[in-house]
Parts: sequence; structure tokens; C-alpha cells
Amino acid sequence: MKSYLFIVAAVILLCSCKQSAIKQSFSPADSVVIHFKDEQAGLITKTVQTAESKAINRIIEFMDAKETEQFKCGYDGKMFFYNKGQQVQEVDFKMKDPACNHFAFFLNGKMTSTKMSHEAIDFLDALEKGMPYY
Repeated sequence: MKSYLFIVAAVILLCSCKQSAIKQSFSPADSVVIHFKDEQAGLITKTVQTAESKAINRIIEFMDAKETEQFKCGYDGKMFFYNKGQQVQEVDFKMKDPACNHFAFFLNGKMTSTKMSHEAIDFLDALEKGMPYY
């Protein structure tokens, strides 16, 4: 009986350690640049850069969410993920329309959209306002 429980526990542990496709795709990033824009004017209003792994991992966690429909409602910004100076991923995001808040990016050659949580909106809003933390 003990060996059976050990095997079940080991299987659960191994399965829980497997990274999602989103995390696998974005985890090589060692820096991120975020451009916030005024959609009406088509201008970049603020740019934020970080090489802090905690912040990068948090953003990736926000994007690793439930898939949603492919919205056609414009974007409030764009993120560029880099590894050793080379761009590895690009993400568009909408954060100022509750009916349309999402991340959009290519994953394995397919356009993917994921739902943006309220916590992600608060985080990005704080960055746009110049606050490193919220």
C-alpha cells in the first residue's frame, strides 16, 4: 500500500512540474520592453523596460491564462520579450476595456489570445503610471 501511495505521489509531482506551452515559449526571456499607447492618437505614451526575472515571470504567469476569442477591439500596448538582445516573443494587449481585456501572441505558429485578469490589469496600470509595484 505504501509503495502504491509513493507511485501516485510521484506521478502527481511529475505532472505538476510540466511547463505549459506559453511558459516554455516565453521562459527564455531575460528582459521585456512594454510600450503603452494612446490608441486614438496612435502614439506610444510610455515605455517600461525590465530585466528583473521576478517581474518577467509574473507577466508570463498573467499571460498563461484561459484562452479567449480573437477580439477585434484594438490594443493598449505591446510587449517585446528578449533573450540576450534578440527578440523571442511579441505580445499585444488590451487592458482598458472590460469586455475585451486580453493578451494576443503567436504560439507555435498560431495566433493565441488569453484572458487578462484583474490582477494583470492592476499590474500593467501601475507600470504605466510609473509605479514599480502596486
